[in-house]
Amino acid sequence: MTTNELMITWLDGFERERVKPRTYSRYRGLIVRHILPALGGMAVDDLGRRQISEFLAEHRAGGNLRGGNSLSATSTNLMLTVLNSALSYACDMEIISDNPCDRIRRAPSPPTRVKAFTREEQIRLERTITDSCDRRLFGVRICLYTGLRIGELLGLEWQNVDLEKGVLHIEKTVYREKNAVGEWQLFVDRPKTAASDRMVPLPDYLAEELRDYKAGAQSEFVIENKKAGRMSIRSYQYLFERLTEKAEVRKLNFHALRHTFATRALECGMDIKTLSELMGHKNATITLNRYAHSMLDTKITAMNKLEKLF
Repeated sequence: MTTNELMITWLDGFERERVKPRTYSRYRGLIVRHILPALGGMAVDDLGRRQISEFLAEHRAGGNLRGGNSLSATSTNLMLTVLNSALSYACDMEIISDNPCDRIRRAPSPPTRVKAFTREEQIRLERTITDSCDRRLFGVRICLYTGLRIGELLGLEWQNVDLEKGVLHIEKTVYREKNAVGEWQLFVDRPKTAASDRMVPLPDYLAEELRDYKAGAQSEFVIENKKAGRMSIRSYQYLFERLTEKAEVRKLNFHALRHTFATRALECGMDIKTLSELMGHKNATITLNRYAHSMLDTKITAMNKLEKLF
C-alpha cells in the first residue's frame, strides 16, 4: 500500500465521520498540498522516522506554498498529527507493525504577543457603538466584556441567555467551511473543545443592557442580520472593520476583542484560573503563555505603585 492509498483510506473511510467538517477540510488540505506530493508515492512499509523527520524539516524551512518561505510550527505540527493518526490506523489494521512517528518531537511554537485594543481605543469603539443605530454592533460590546470568539457570539440564541441570572451558556459555535461539493457554507456545531462549552456571567450593567436589547429582537438569534436571520462570519467581520474605521482605531482583526477582554481582566486583577475558565481554554497554562506580556505590563504598573506608599 502506498502512502497515497493509506491517506485516502484513513481520511475518507475512517476519520471523516469522527471529526468536524472544518477539521476534515484542514486535514485534507494539508494532505493534498503537502504530504502527498512529497510522500504519496512511497510504500507505507518504506516510510520511516528519517523520511518523516526530513519531510517536516524541509517544510519548516521552505514549505509555504505562497512564497516558498518557512511554514509555521502550527502547520508542521498539524502535519505530524495527521501522519501519526494515519499511521496509527495502519498499525491497527496490521498494515505495518510500528508507527514511525513515535518519538518524533513537535516543533516548538515561538511565543507571539497578542494584539489588543488600548483603553482609549476601547472607549472610542464603545462610543461609536452607542452613537450608532445599528443593533448588530451590540455583539462587539458583548465580546469586549466576555471574551467570546466570533463563532460563539454568532452561535448565541436567546435560549442560551439567562437574563435573570445574567449568564450566557456557550454551547454552539458558527464557522465557515467548504462542504462536500466544495461550496462555502455556514456550519453550526458544538464548541471547539469541552472547555469551550461553558457558562459566562455578564457584568451587571451589560446584563441590564442585554435585557433592553432583547425587546427589539425579531428572531431566536442574539445577533441577527437585517432579515432577522443568523449573521454570517464574513458579514460580521466586515461590519467590525467599518466600525474600527469610524471609531478611528487600529485595524485589528475581530479576535483582538477577545484579547482585549483578557487584557482588561488582568489589569483589573482577575486571577488566571478564573480567566482561563471564562475564555474556554483547556487549562490555565494556555492562558499564562498567551497573555504573559499582558501580565508583565500589569506587574510593572503594580510595582510602580509601591513608591506611593511612602
